[in-house]
Amino acid sequence: MENKPVIWQEMTWPEIKKVSDEVGIAILPIGATEQHGFHCPAGVDAFNAYEIAKRVSAQTGAIVAPLMPYGSHPYFHYGFVGTLPIRATTQIEFVRDVIKGLVNSGFRKIIIMQAHGQWWTMHTAIQETALDVDCFMAVATWWELACEKIREVCTTPFKHADEVETSVSLALYPELCHMERSKEDYSLKGYVDKKFVRPAVHSELINAFPIESITSVPQESTAMETGAPGDPRLATAEKGEAIVSTAVKVVVDLIEYLKKNYKPGEWPKVKPVLAADMY
Repeated sequence: MENKPVIWQEMTWPEIKKVSDEVGIAILPIGATEQHGFHCPAGVDAFNAYEIAKRVSAQTGAIVAPLMPYGSHPYFHYGFVGTLPIRATTQIEFVRDVIKGLVNSGFRKIIIMQAHGQWWTMHTAIQETALDVDCFMAVATWWELACEKIREVCTTPFKHADEVETSVSLALYPELCHMERSKEDYSLKGYVDKKFVRPAVHSELINAFPIESITSVPQESTAMETGAPGDPRLATAEKGEAIVSTAVKVVVDLIEYLKKNYKPGEWPKVKPVLAADMY
């Protein structure tokens, strides 16, 4: 029988201290608030981060820190009703501050459960934080961890609020999905040939620019009908469960490895020894 997840905001400080003393690992869920077509709620990214984090917690005993429901966005996301972006610099500083708080509460091993297309901020955040705080950090993005499973169970490549992401939504919170409103939408056309652009989850397409490093996409709110590129009608809860379970297992395996090799008060040392402090 699986245990219940360990939720930070539901606990008293002595209870949180007990988890830090006995486990010492925290999961920080970070999502976003943005439109997800006609059929999925604006909280998809936040819900995905939080629900996946809770599944990992239930299997490992790691504590789930309070969810960050806002995210940074690529330029082409701006302008859609329902999307609430924050600046990349704001998010980077937010993550650094929260990690400091987690460390000050006794958690030196931190997994960021990331569920939105904001790699450049998450990766920058942990690289800069490592110069300032001595703790182990990892960014877990569910579609990266389940890349092979996505290609196995889905017929279309992952984009946004499409077959892949809608399947995850159906697996985690079907009551908020309105599949009767879903429709295919291939109206978004890039500025350059798609052979030059590497999508979020890819297979053979290697010699190309990551989508975050080339301004190849027009503003979605003026170039799309639904805001959900692809065909979400192909989504099923079964596909979503296979994807979620795969991503959860990878993170659980990492946490169990950390628990086996480092005691709660121990961690892989990362802060470099410098003649002059960088922060």
